[in-house]
Amino acid sequence: MSEAIISRVRHGLTSYQLKILAIIFMLIDHLNMYLGDDFGWPAWVGFLGRFVAPLFAFLIVEGYFHTRSKKNYLGRLLLGALIVGVGNIVYNLLTKAYINPVTHQPDYFLFIGPHNIFLTLAMELILIWSLDNVLRHHRIILSLGTLAFSSILMLAFEGGIYLSPLVILFFLGQKYQRQRVMVIGIIAWCLLLFGRACLTYQTGTTGEPSLYNYLTFNNEFMMIMVVPLIYLYNGQRGGNGSKFERNLFYYFYPLHLWIIYLVAAFI
Repeated sequence: MSEAIISRVRHGLTSYQLKILAIIFMLIDHLNMYLGDDFGWPAWVGFLGRFVAPLFAFLIVEGYFHTRSKKNYLGRLLLGALIVGVGNIVYNLLTKAYINPVTHQPDYFLFIGPHNIFLTLAMELILIWSLDNVLRHHRIILSLGTLAFSSILMLAFEGGIYLSPLVILFFLGQKYQRQRVMVIGIIAWCLLLFGRACLTYQTGTTGEPSLYNYLTFNNEFMMIMVVPLIYLYNGQRGGNGSKFERNLFYYFYPLHLWIIYLVAAFI
């Protein structure tokens, strides 16, 4: 093994280590979302988990380029989305969380929520798969239709409206080995989101007493924190390759949400 390859393996973070880091901060983010006031956590804790969704989007792109079967990969994500969706329906039935707090009427969009990142990740995979087919001129009409369909659906799913530009940047950056251009695009997108948040606050329609309070709520611009993690990624899978490690996120995501839901709703 060459010294360059040895150095790459030894330094930086593997995809498994990045997933563990994302899981930890995802847990903190969801605890803050549902129990932060009870814990007395400060508002800035909401910033900490904003890198998680874009990091998983980045790893979805990595998985796309390295998986043995894209169909099986997509199937696992859709199965995860189905399991989480059923859990969300049960939660909403038990807590009446699907009732719109403003209109006091059933909101069937809320009925399948509040969280299902598997659905977003599945749409991201379909999006980049379709885009790749278009760029390779493979089944161009079908691919264009799927690309348009997945792009529209992304806007309706959790975080999709903010993640769509990033997943395209991740895909193009990895496909054409243009990491610097990819990072510049990420920074530009996050600065645009920051500017939009500041402008919205300046209109005086947010009802928030300070810009800080508003930014801790409208905090998607903090996805910029994914940039150093992308630079730390060493291109290695990591872990021991066991089935448990490969499926850890699929196990952890629904279980931690259901536990937090129960604690927040009934305790």
